[in-house]
Amino acid sequence: MIKNYRMVILFMVVIMFTLGCSPVKEIKNAEVLLKKETVIKSINQTGYNVIELLYNKDRNKNLLFSPISMTSALSMLENGASGITQAEMLKVMNIDRDSGLNEVYKQLINEFNNISNKEESEEMPVTTINMANSIWLRNADIKIKQSYIDKVKSFYDGDIFSVDFRKTETKDDMNKWIEDKTNGLLRETIKETNDLDVAYLMNTLYFKGSWINPFNINETKSENFLLENDEKVKVDMMHSVKSRSYFESKNVQIVALDYPDASMFVVLPKDNIKNFIKKYDYKDIEEMINETESKEVDLYFPKFKFSNNNDLVEILKSLGMSSAFDSSTAEFLNMIESPPPAAGANKAIDSALVSAFRLATRPSASSASRGATTTPPTAAA
Repeated sequence: MIKNYRMVILFMVVIMFTLGCSPVKEIKNAEVLLKKETVIKSINQTGYNVIELLYNKDRNKNLLFSPISMTSALSMLENGASGITQAEMLKVMNIDRDSGLNEVYKQLINEFNNISNKEESEEMPVTTINMANSIWLRNADIKIKQSYIDKVKSFYDGDIFSVDFRKTETKDDMNKWIEDKTNGLLRETIKETNDLDVAYLMNTLYFKGSWINPFNINETKSENFLLENDEKVKVDMMHSVKSRSYFESKNVQIVALDYPDASMFVVLPKDNIKNFIKKYDYKDIEEMINETESKEVDLYFPKFKFSNNNDLVEILKSLGMSSAFDSSTAEFLNMIESPPPAAGANKAIDSALVSAFRLATRPSASSASRGATTTPPTAAA
C-alpha cells in the first residue's frame, strides 16, 4: 500500500520505436541508440542535480521542473558559445561536444511530434508532447551568424524573430508565443524587456495525456498527507488497486502511472526527502526503475494542482556555468557575427533563457492533475 506520505514525482518519457534489420542499418542504429541513451541520461542527471539544488534552496515548497526543457534551451545556447563558456555549459549538461547533442534533440522532437500526431480512439487516447524553441534577436545593432540560425532551425525546429526590445509589443509578442505553445496555460511570463536586451532563447514543453489505468472518482476521499516537517494536511486522495510496474526496497517505493507512449514514475522515500536526495543520485533511481516489476498495487495518490517559478541563474552558476553571466568572460563567437558596441570584441551577448513547462493529465473516469512552471529570463552578460 502506498498512502499518506510525502513524495517525489519523476516524469520520464518512454519512446517506442523499431530498428531496421540489415547489418549496416543495425550498426548505424546501434550507434544512434548509444548516442541517444547517452544524451537522455545526461538530461536526467542534469535535472536531478538542479532539483537537488532547488530543493535545498527552499524545502518548504513544491517543485515542478523539466530537465529536457532547460537542457534544450541550454543546448541551443551552447551551439553559439565558444571557449570556456562552451566548456562550462557542456559540463553542466554532463555531456561531451562530440556526443551528437544536436542530432539527438532533433530525433526527440520528431518522436514527440510522431506521438502527438497519432490518430486518437476511444480505446487509446493520444498523448501530446510538444516541445518548441525560439530565438528573439535585437534588430538594431547585432548580427547573428547564419550558421547558428541554420543549426537552431534544423536541429531544434526553432523560430527566429528580429525585434525591437524597446517596444512594449515585443514583450506581448513573446508572451503570446509562450501562451500559444503551452495551449494557453502560461501567460505573462515575460514581465518586461528593455533596450539593453540583445537576445532571448526560449523553450517550451507541453504534455497532456490520459492514464491507461485511471482512478475511479468514486474512490477519492479526504485523507492525510504528510509534509516535510511531519505536519499532516487533508488532501483529496485518489485510490486504486491495479496491476502496475512497481519497485520496493527498505528505503523507497516506486510505482509507474502509464500513459500511451509515456510513464510517470512516483518515487516515495520511506525516510524524508532530504535524506533520500542526499543518499541517492539519478543513476541509483534509474537502476530502481529498471528493476520495476508488474504487481498488484494498492495505490493512494493525491490530487494536485500548482504552478512554480524557478530562477536558475544562481543554480547554473553553482553548477559551474559562471562565465556566460559575466560580460568580461562570456564567449559567444559561434553566435555573433558583429556584436553590439557594449559587448566588445566578440566576447559577450546579453541573452535570456526562458524554459516553460506544462504537465497536464486529462480528466478521464476519475481525475486530473496539471501544473506549470516557467524559468524566468536569465541574463547572460
